Amino acid sequence: MPPEPEVGPSTARVNTKESYVDPLGNDRDMGDSDKCGLYIEENLPRPVALGRLSEGSTTIHNIPLLHDQVKVGVEEVSDVDALVPMPTKEVKLVGQAHNNFLVWPRHLVRHLSEQVFQLD
Repeated sequence: MPPEPEVGPSTARVNTKESYVDPLGNDRDMGDSDKCGLYIEENLPRPVALGRLSEGSTTIHNIPLLHDQVKVGVEEVSDVDALVPMPTKEVKLVGQAHNNFLVWPRHLVRHLSEQVFQLD
């Protein structure tokens, strides 16, 4: 007789809209080297979040990225009230961007290896 199948929790659901960042960092396409600081434009660019750069992505939500834009996954937020540089219908503030993918201007994304980044 074959062994009885194990009964347990169902497998994790996968978000097919490419708008959700796994908070455990289990995204196969994003490695530690992709960690980055996300900045907003002010007198001097100011850090507002930590995320991961989705290298090689050319679209987000089926919309092509422009040459000066990148796709980022927002993992940690330091300023929930800051305006995101490229707002969507659903996300206008950095606090709303947590665990989501967004378009971010390339010049406002800095690899952690290029900087000393500290969230307040």
